[in-house]
Amino acid sequence: MTQQNLIESVQVQEVESALVELFELTLKNELTIYLFNGLDGGENNIYFPSSTILNGVYPLNEYIAIPIQLEGIETTSSGALARPTLSTVNFPTLAKAYEDDSDGVDDETTLFDILESQGIRSNQDLLGSRLTYRRTLLKYTFTSQDTATSSPPVEFPSTKLIIDRVAAEDNMLVQFELANPMDIEGVVLPSRVIVGRYCPWRYQGRFLYGDGGCSWPVDSSGVFFDTDNNRITNTGTEWNSGSEYNANDVVKTTDITTNYIQIWKAKRNVPADKNPAVNPFYWYRLDMCGKTLTSCKVRFQNTGTDGEFDTEVPLPFGGYPGSKTFK
Repeated sequence: MTQQNLIESVQVQEVESALVELFELTLKNELTIYLFNGLDGGENNIYFPSSTILNGVYPLNEYIAIPIQLEGIETTSSGALARPTLSTVNFPTLAKAYEDDSDGVDDETTLFDILESQGIRSNQDLLGSRLTYRRTLLKYTFTSQDTATSSPPVEFPSTKLIIDRVAAEDNMLVQFELANPMDIEGVVLPSRVIVGRYCPWRYQGRFLYGDGGCSWPVDSSGVFFDTDNNRITNTGTEWNSGSEYNANDVVKTTDITTNYIQIWKAKRNVPADKNPAVNPFYWYRLDMCGKTLTSCKVRFQNTGTDGEFDTEVPLPFGGYPGSKTFK
């Protein structure tokens, strides 16, 4: 299956080849929320392959059906870069309305579940998040996560944007103004955006993605902390695809190739074969960075003795605490 198949399908305008718009919203702590404009044709979630291969397959991500629209994308060779507008429901106030358990069974991820676990309380909390806009045809999506695929996703070229500001909002809707990552308006030396309180580096990004300044090892050197900077003493046992788990159970996953270790906690009772890495409805990652200077300190300067830190160890913290505005 190649992109040529996609082009041919569009040209013949097949009835079953409806265009599907997919939105991947990556929050500051690197958790990604998967959304699509599904309410135009039904309220069921859909599944689409990741663009990154993992252990020989392309994991299927679950996209939550929600009213969402992106306008204003354009490519120009001169002048200022376009600043598209993302329109959607008011996340914090209306997300709960889409928590559908009318059949008595919680069998789909809802936006409310995800926002609740991440402490998103206002639209301002979403500023700085990264948005990846993907498009494909309906026939190249899946209706179940039980289907594994060894083929890359069939899709149009994607677009990456940054949520820059809240343009308008009311009780029902919100509009975000988006910025192109290539937009250099306001850039000052040393060509980095000045961020005060929070670190902009991707957690463990140096080893996982080859970019950013966070050099915390992928195996965490066997020492794990949560977003509140508390040391995780219960790292659980290795996740087993054939096992069922109860709410609040803790497991860990280890990539056999990179030795990338992640700690997960169950939100609710978990059926068998629900991989924590691709099932945010059932699991959330426990060992995440709080993105503050304290978060950096407890990791890189921790001596293993409570209350004692080796302040001679430099911190790779990517923010500029002294630039924070005080009133």
